[in-house]
Amino acid sequence: MHPLGQLHEWVVSKDTDKFYRIIGELDRLLVPGAGERFWSARPIFAEMDRSFLNGWAVSRIQDLLGEKDFLVFRDRNTLTINITRGYAVSLAMISRPPADLYLYPQHYMARNVGHAPLRVSRYSPDRAILNDVYDPDLRLVLRDESELEPAESIERNGYEDVLDWRSEEQTGYVLRLHSESLGDYEWAFDRATGAPKGVTVLDSYSSQVATVMQMLTSLGAPLDEDFAEMGLGSRHFHVRWEALKMINRLAPEKTEQTVERLKDDPHPAIRRAIEKTLQSSAGG
Repeated sequence: MHPLGQLHEWVVSKDTDKFYRIIGELDRLLVPGAGERFWSARPIFAEMDRSFLNGWAVSRIQDLLGEKDFLVFRDRNTLTINITRGYAVSLAMISRPPADLYLYPQHYMARNVGHAPLRVSRYSPDRAILNDVYDPDLRLVLRDESELEPAESIERNGYEDVLDWRSEEQTGYVLRLHSESLGDYEWAFDRATGAPKGVTVLDSYSSQVATVMQMLTSLGAPLDEDFAEMGLGSRHFHVRWEALKMINRLAPEKTEQTVERLKDDPHPAIRRAIEKTLQSSAGG
């Protein structure tokens, strides 16, 4: 074999070995429930550069050639290249920013792995924010702007930071190491005013449960008491809320005892709704 061919094979092997070694280290460190220990992965992330990315690409090409299945998906110009219950690794393509700004409850470390600098704007709420309590008066405020050169990195606090990325010259590429989820809802904000526009449920199972409850309510189906009980006991307030509405519509004779059960609910939106219901009943 030509010496250049041998050198190429050595580099490829070295990159794939690095990819699998780093993924193994992340698997051992970032187990579910790691929480703020996520930041202890900084020394590992320091090694996650273009050679790590090359190792991923080569290993996945080999999988494809071998007709093997592997998990990879794309959303909002972001390619998720490895995901577990404790962390995720993604590659984001940066060009024009999206129409809105998004507060996603997840820490991340990010590195510019492209060839051009990227503009990064950091926003945060103008007051304390609770992920599951919608506050229409809250506003995002621009805190700082910076230019991230190739190979440089930046961090995002998933409780309060919104990082807005822009590439002025060509499509940019950002490698990210994400923490596990820190909340159940993603907030969308108007880019011009900083006002919240709505939230998206991130937990797919609870979203499906709430959707089924809405369907059953619309169809006027018989109430399944076990399903209703599961909904009332859910840790997700939007599921408890849908369960209450479903019971009120499908089994109104059970509404009073359900209202009594939820009057001290931990979520303020449900408590306010229950209070209005009780006031309406008393006034009637």
